[in-house]
Amino acid sequence: MSDEQQEEMIGKVRAAVKDRATWFALLYKSFKEVLPETEVQKAARNAIYEFGRLKAKKDPADFSPELWVKRHVDKGSYLVFDSDVEVNPEGAVQQMKHCALVEAWKEMGCSDEEIDLFCDIAMEGDRGRADVHGVRMELEERIGRGDPYCKLKIFNK
Repeated sequence: MSDEQQEEMIGKVRAAVKDRATWFALLYKSFKEVLPETEVQKAARNAIYEFGRLKAKKDPADFSPELWVKRHVDKGSYLVFDSDVEVNPEGAVQQMKHCALVEAWKEMGCSDEEIDLFCDIAMEGDRGRADVHGVRMELEERIGRGDPYCKLKIFNK
């Protein structure tokens, strides 16, 4: 694939991610008009966590922190999120410097507080995936919180 084709593919995937981020934010805002926000937040977290659990069921049985970041690279999502990945004796680190989700929420005019919340809810998917595989996940930094990048650490328990 040429550099031009790769950039085009990255742009298309980022646009699809932004569409999903927009859907999520609009659903969340609509639901909180008719339900208490605590219930909306709990339901959203549960749903995204369950998505992570479903995703984990498609992973191989020998899933590990190393395989987590390897799959991120192999499927090309490291390009979409402009990621650096590292495997070390303790586990693996995935540092993402671009987030199409946050980009979409900013374009929608979401507040910093909403972006932080939506970002944290989105991470429930990774939390659910980690739990299924019995690995520990730490999210030290998040673009959605205002950090310059997301730093995801995955360790064996």
